[in-house]
Amino acid sequence: MVYVLLAVSIAAMAGIAIWAYRNIAPDADRLPMQWSASGEINWRAPRLIAIAVTPLLMLSLMVVIFVFSRHDHAERDMALMWISFIGPALQAVHIALMARAIENEE
Repeated sequence: MVYVLLAVSIAAMAGIAIWAYRNIAPDADRLPMQWSASGEINWRAPRLIAIAVTPLLMLSLMVVIFVFSRHDHAERDMALMWISFIGPALQAVHIALMARAIENEE
């Protein structure tokens, strides 16, 4: 069951990334990546990196969890389940913040 949830999570993150690449400021070369506490943009990354970083980080985290908790299957499955929920949510928040920042610049 956990593996089905992981597959759905990865597919959701891929879908969010594809949608964002096509719709979030398609003419911009660089997109916001980090904001200060006051809401100012600290730095920007190239477009492809900015959109792909969250799914790649989540996939890396899934692999690390899978490798280092091989002996405790219940712990591994619980951690992977949480990551499968948190990953797409974090990506959606990041994409929404990017879209809002770009909209406010115009």
